[in-house]
Amino acid sequence: MPRRKPIPPKTLPERNRSWAGAGLPSIRPDALLSAEQADATALPKRLADWLNWLTNEPTKRPEEMYCFIYYDIENNKIRRLVARLLEKQGCIRVQKSVFFARLHRRSYRELTDLLRQIQQLYENEDSIMLLPVGEDMLNSLHCIGKSFDLEMMTAPKNTVFV
Repeated sequence: MPRRKPIPPKTLPERNRSWAGAGLPSIRPDALLSAEQADATALPKRLADWLNWLTNEPTKRPEEMYCFIYYDIENNKIRRLVARLLEKQGCIRVQKSVFFARLHRRSYRELTDLLRQIQQLYENEDSIMLLPVGEDMLNSLHCIGKSFDLEMMTAPKNTVFV
């Protein structure tokens, strides 16, 4: 079977005329880009839209709260246990014995109960303090010396799948 000659693609005005004759809307010039070209040109715009969505999302839901957790624990083993527990709960270490957390109110109560149980397991004179902090107080926070990125700590946690 003989091969047919390839038909050259129609120009944009020719396509628009044939589409208009069929009662369809005209074709935009950017719609004629190849998939790779369309992806390359659309990617920066999509990323900008995505970043805009992330930054405009509310910083926290009403049932979430911020708190500082700090402790004075003499026993190294217990101190390491508490630090690992706080890190596992999503708390961010600000200093050696100070953590910052953005927790759901239920998680805050559970964490308080768990730390109270740990405290009662052994005889000690240690102290663990949880200090809930409002957003207005966080906004007026001043840090002298080595600073920490409060915006990164209070930003909503998002996962990006690529």
